[in-house]
Amino acid sequence: MKKARITAAICATAMTGALLTSGQFTSTTPAAQAAGAPASPAGLKTDGDSLQRALAAAPEKGLKTPFELSNGATWTSVEQARKFRHQLDASSDRVKVQTVGRSGNKQPIELISVGFPKPKPLAQAKKGSVVLFNCSIHGNEPSGREGCLQMARDMSTTNDPSWKRLLKQSTVLFTNINPDGWKANTRGNADGVDINRDFLALETPEAQTLAKIMGDWKPDVMNDLHEFGPREYYNTQALVLWPRNRNVDSRIHGLSQRMVNAYTGAQIEAGGHAVGIYGELVKDGAPFQQVAGDHQARILRNYTGMRHITGQLTETASRAVPTDDDQSATAVNRRRVTDQYASAMGTMSMMMENRRALANQSAQAAERTTQAGADRSGVIYFSGQDNMLPTDPAGVETHPMCGYQLTAAQLKDTRKTLKLHGITFKKNDAGAYVTLAQPGRSLIPLLFDERADYGITEATPVTQC
Repeated sequence: MKKARITAAICATAMTGALLTSGQFTSTTPAAQAAGAPASPAGLKTDGDSLQRALAAAPEKGLKTPFELSNGATWTSVEQARKFRHQLDASSDRVKVQTVGRSGNKQPIELISVGFPKPKPLAQAKKGSVVLFNCSIHGNEPSGREGCLQMARDMSTTNDPSWKRLLKQSTVLFTNINPDGWKANTRGNADGVDINRDFLALETPEAQTLAKIMGDWKPDVMNDLHEFGPREYYNTQALVLWPRNRNVDSRIHGLSQRMVNAYTGAQIEAGGHAVGIYGELVKDGAPFQQVAGDHQARILRNYTGMRHITGQLTETASRAVPTDDDQSATAVNRRRVTDQYASAMGTMSMMMENRRALANQSAQAAERTTQAGADRSGVIYFSGQDNMLPTDPAGVETHPMCGYQLTAAQLKDTRKTLKLHGITFKKNDAGAYVTLAQPGRSLIPLLFDERADYGITEATPVTQC
């Protein structure tokens, strides 16, 4: 099987905005190493296949999803999934299910936490290692949530020593924040809003819930599970991508790229399926056009990076592709879920091998970002992405401001949103001052500056500290 090709180079010099040349699908790129990601040999350092077989072979205690029972003919419904989660909770001390929010239609948004011998309480968990799986934010993309249910079940019953050790050291979280879209089989929520475009404004209760999970649990790693419609030049069985926003801390960016290259993409390929880069059309083995996967901070993949979380996007092909051995509907459905499970397995493999480094880099990225805000160093980007520099001078601020001044009315309108983003402010006679000398430095200009595409208000830049 041909190796999937992956865009690995990061723009280090001025460009005209053209798509960079792809490199081979490798474990660690030179750009990732320059960004601070530790080097590794090609492919997985551990035997990812053995790790996956050990988990998949876990005793099931009779718990199977409707999808599994139908052999891929029917998807698990919202109600069936809720029943399954609570059966899992009742059957295993390793699992805890809790309601962490409500959807627009007031359906519970539940969070599964898994640990060994039982999940750690939040206060203890967030001081250690945390992995978060966002299981199908779009309601009409079912494979990610099926993969999450199966993996949570398998983690709850495995007797494999490696998995027990990992679950003793790390907390694993699974959530689906769009039960309304799931029930209606729609991309958006009950109001038709694409939640994956709401991670700056945080207007939907669903995005607010996920932002709160991120703020409360402080995950070190996140995998955001989706599906895509294959077409000509865009027809691999799975696609993967890291945060592309240029404001993401360089080492978090490097670790995210490494997770895609050396772990999740590699794990899907180990199962015999082809992997590409999300948003890149490919002909004769080379990308020639980028049609998605850009820098937008309002998209979860990029927002995750600016919250100092090593993260990525996973997409599986929702229809048959030429390389599918069996193109029947049920076989394609099973392949969709298998690839989501494999990507999640790659994420866990990344955590198993790099647990301390991942946790340390999340904390250190927050410190580096805070210091950059205090020093007024670095560059703030309002456009461009990791493989394209902005071509418009308005897209770059080379002399960062000290912070932003909000009026009293602006503070009233944005106070809840700032809290969810983890951004602090100091009240004053004019309203409130938001300094860039804090972990949310990368987000603040994108929320308040007039040059930001998706800002929540236009505040006044302060240039005298």
